[in-house]
Amino acid sequence: MNITVYHVSNEEIKKPSVDVNGENLGFGKGFYLTNSKIEAEAMAGKMSDNAIINVYEFNYFKTKNVGYRFNEFETYNKEWLNFVVDCRKGKDVATDYDIVIAGGIYDDIEDIISDYEKNNITVEQAVEQLRYKDVKFQICILNQEIIDFNLEFVELLTIGY
Repeated sequence: MNITVYHVSNEEIKKPSVDVNGENLGFGKGFYLTNSKIEAEAMAGKMSDNAIINVYEFNYFKTKNVGYRFNEFETYNKEWLNFVVDCRKGKDVATDYDIVIAGGIYDDIEDIISDYEKNNITVEQAVEQLRYKDVKFQICILNQEIIDFNLEFVELLTIGY
């Protein structure tokens, strides 16, 4: 079964690479996607006038059944928060996985993480604030082989803002 996923960029990316995004990101160095067209459109609207949305079909079940190392967080919780903070600090926690699927780091979530990183709030306070947030999933593919064999470019969407 395929899942439609989206990647926002300033260019068409028919052959994605795990090296496309920089270091010290929320889920490690990899290719970031969302399964929400609405979130992709919102991100594109914030990026620039020439932002576009690359649409892919991702074979989740084939990827899962082959035995790749998944790190999946169903909710925003303490483990998720510490994983994100460790990744952003450059720790190698994401290298234990081939793919991370977790609640995305969008504007209001970013604010909570930032407050926690600056020691403005405790982990307990951060988790309490996160508890009320809708989980909007992001997917970070960290293994190029997954992209090469399980992610297929479908089309390009332009956003007219």
